[in-house]
Amino acid sequence: MEGKGRKGGGRNMKNPSAKDDLEQYQRRKQLISSHKAELAEDLMATDTVVGSMTEFPYIERVVAIQGIDETRAQALRARIYALEEQCTRAEAFVASISDEYMRALLYWHYIKGLSWPKVRKTLRVRDITADYLRKKTMKFLDKGC
Repeated sequence: MEGKGRKGGGRNMKNPSAKDDLEQYQRRKQLISSHKAELAEDLMATDTVVGSMTEFPYIERVVAIQGIDETRAQALRARIYALEEQCTRAEAFVASISDEYMRALLYWHYIKGLSWPKVRKTLRVRDITADYLRKKTMKFLDKGC
């Protein structure tokens, strides 16, 4: 996403993945939930086989079989693990910020998914605009933390 419509594009950051991890956090959480639901519900595979009795008369019959698509389940588990690792990295990054105010801004906007006006309201800031909070946060992330 470097340079696409964003000032700075994250090129000068010490930890270029931190900004991306934060920006993708909510989407990754949604994907984790979606994949977990799919693991719980949609992994049944159905097929048919032809078989016969072991003794005379050998009458062929079509038999339906069902089971779990383990290959797909394994791929989903691996994807969930990778997404959870990325989310954990974003959470750890936010927790590591020593400036309490900036940590709160990042937490409420990126981790909790609140819009900037809602972040402003949550933090009970009256003399600062939501746009100022957004710009301050972007400057902090672009600066390299």
